[in-house]
Amino acid sequence: MGKKSLTVNATLNIIKELVNILFPMITFHYVTTLLGEYNYGKYVFSASIVSYISYIAAAGILRYAVRECAGIRDDKTKVETLVNEIYTINVFTTGIAFVILAGLLVFWPKLHSYAPVILILSLTVLFATVGVDWINSAFEDFAFITIRHIICQSLALILVFVLVRDSEDVAGYAIASSFGVVVPNIINRFHIKKKYGFSPKFRPSENVKKHIKAIAFLFACTIGTFIYINSDVTILGIFYDDNITGFYGVSSRFYLLVKQVINAAFVVFIPRIANELSKDVHKSVEKLEKVLHFTIIAVVPASVGLIMIRKNLIIFFSGEEYIRAQSSLFILGIAIIPALLANFYINIVMIPLKKEKQVMIATLISAGVNLVLNLILIPFFAEDAAAVTTVIAELIMLGLGMYWTRELKFRGILKPLAASVLGGAGITGVCLFTNSMITSPLWGVVVPIVISGILYLAVLAVFYRKEMVSLFKNKKIA
Repeated sequence: MGKKSLTVNATLNIIKELVNILFPMITFHYVTTLLGEYNYGKYVFSASIVSYISYIAAAGILRYAVRECAGIRDDKTKVETLVNEIYTINVFTTGIAFVILAGLLVFWPKLHSYAPVILILSLTVLFATVGVDWINSAFEDFAFITIRHIICQSLALILVFVLVRDSEDVAGYAIASSFGVVVPNIINRFHIKKKYGFSPKFRPSENVKKHIKAIAFLFACTIGTFIYINSDVTILGIFYDDNITGFYGVSSRFYLLVKQVINAAFVVFIPRIANELSKDVHKSVEKLEKVLHFTIIAVVPASVGLIMIRKNLIIFFSGEEYIRAQSSLFILGIAIIPALLANFYINIVMIPLKKEKQVMIATLISAGVNLVLNLILIPFFAEDAAAVTTVIAELIMLGLGMYWTRELKFRGILKPLAASVLGGAGITGVCLFTNSMITSPLWGVVVPIVISGILYLAVLAVFYRKEMVSLFKNKKIA
């Protein structure tokens, strides 16, 4: 199999994540306005419950599966055997997840009114397992992933306007949201059979046990990650009404969307690094250093940009009634920096290097601190406290990730750091100027993004003239 360009893969994955942002944003104002903060908060709380179940079902398998399959993807027989073993484990963990969900719905009275929405959204968990999309990632088939995703999300977009017609259509919104996950995974089963010549099968055997230890570590990481990402919404839902949950749902949505787009550019490195580690460790370390530089280049401008346009973002996409969300979004904008850097050290360095145990420890420490602080602070400071605890959790993850990869001694970070800080300063100036001149929320989002993007490209051209010329000439990173 010929190597696919990492630049092309990154571009495709960014396009996919931009679709993930653009399409919901097209409907975001429509949905939040029509449903109102109460019913939208009801959807957010239901989604948080399903997220717990999805993390249990996934059990850390995705990261393990991509890494292991990528390492042996040139041997079809070994790949098919490995896929069956991992799929068998995933089916089992999904079964456990649904047993837990059934228990929650039966024995937790608060969830009874949320049950229809939760059950609809839970279909995404079931079909994520059935779809085994991690096979495509392991083989770097990002073209298929992106095209399939765009088509299905387009249909889901139409469904939102068809099914959500008044404030009571929370279930209709859940159906439309689930469509974009369920249908692509159904399609994926046929694609895998056609392209790779096999179909994942549930086949319990003794060989399955050899994967349990590594997956168990990553499963613990998954639970920890979920706690410090989602416990804030859940605890807000427990202590406050759905209005407050809705405010935080809006701010956290923008925060997560920015993270997703930037992470999309880097996640494509994981299968390539995992594959090359088995052949040439030195070459992989050099590539990791480049990824770190790209991450540093992205983090400050992303953080500053989100903070500076947050008010217009909220007003345009959600409405004036959600303006309170700008304070928590300011704090989450700060969290972008440690979050993206932590993603590099944890997911792009430590996972391919098989440091699952250390990742588990780092994640559980971060999650524990986050949960305790949420319980202490949220009753007093509501959604702002939830945002602060997210910053703290991300900083802990970053610090521990750097500590456990210190032997790699990444070099040359001053240059990308200088470019990133200078770019962030320029973006601040642009946004201050446009905010004072533009009153329209739409243009208050579009204009500073366009001008800031041009400005930052100019900054990068000064710092990385030779690298940018080489990139466009060769159309690849490595």
